[in-house]
Amino acid sequence: MSRRHGFLYVVATPIGNLSDVTHRALEVLGSVDVIASENVGKTRNLLRHYGISTRVLSYREENARRMGKMIVELLEGGKDVALVAEAGTPGVSDPGRMLVDAAWKGGLRVVPVPGASAAVAAMSVAGMDEARFVFEGFLPRRRSKRRERLAQLSTDPRLLLLFEAPHRLVECLEDMLAVLGDRQCMVARELTKLHEEIGRGPLSSFIERYNGGKVLGEFVIVCEGAAHGRPIDQSEPQAQALEEALALVRQGARKKSAAKAVAAKYGLKSSDVYTTIRLALSEEEKGTTE
Repeated sequence: MSRRHGFLYVVATPIGNLSDVTHRALEVLGSVDVIASENVGKTRNLLRHYGISTRVLSYREENARRMGKMIVELLEGGKDVALVAEAGTPGVSDPGRMLVDAAWKGGLRVVPVPGASAAVAAMSVAGMDEARFVFEGFLPRRRSKRRERLAQLSTDPRLLLLFEAPHRLVECLEDMLAVLGDRQCMVARELTKLHEEIGRGPLSSFIERYNGGKVLGEFVIVCEGAAHGRPIDQSEPQAQALEEALALVRQGARKKSAAKAVAAKYGLKSSDVYTTIRLALSEEEKGTTE
């Protein structure tokens, strides 16, 4: 390809710790004609930290169509452009994919400059049996649509990897529990940042951890695939087990305690009984409000 057109460099930047940037990324950011950034302030902080003075343009969801056209014109005019996300690798759950698509359709050269990725970082510390995973990015914001999407994923044996915003975290975890069951998962908050938290356990444990308090930071969730933490069957003797568990809860027992007691009696997994208790109570609550 003739060098008369500029190159679009897709550059991964740190997801938190500014040291997590490659030498090549810094070289590219310092040599291109302009940087297209989803978050100008964060990008300028990174550039300032490393003494880079390249011009930065705002390229985000709200102006992607207008700015994308302008950036393609710059590339066609021979200017080199670096595309960066707010953090991590562009094109992964951000508007960068639209600019990359426009560049390809315009016959332009697209060059990846790999580096930090919250999704890959989370997978590296999940330590779960299944090596394959499906990346969902952010699930739908509306609860009905979110549950619908989770139902579509409920039979997939691969690990489920997704992002979630702090103000929707508990609601998302509750929907995952209701649809997927009390599966083992890993929840990571503020990866590589000062207040980084990484935990692993059943979905229900994270609902308890984050419910009722102020939730801060960006989250990555890795959840086991199908055949883990499914609700118990509603056939005998499972139906009888559920009735006994619900009776204990109605008498004042904690759901976890009731689940453990009934699971031991009937030879079931307590996590599965707990999941079914929550589902049954949730359905009862919906029935009383309709």
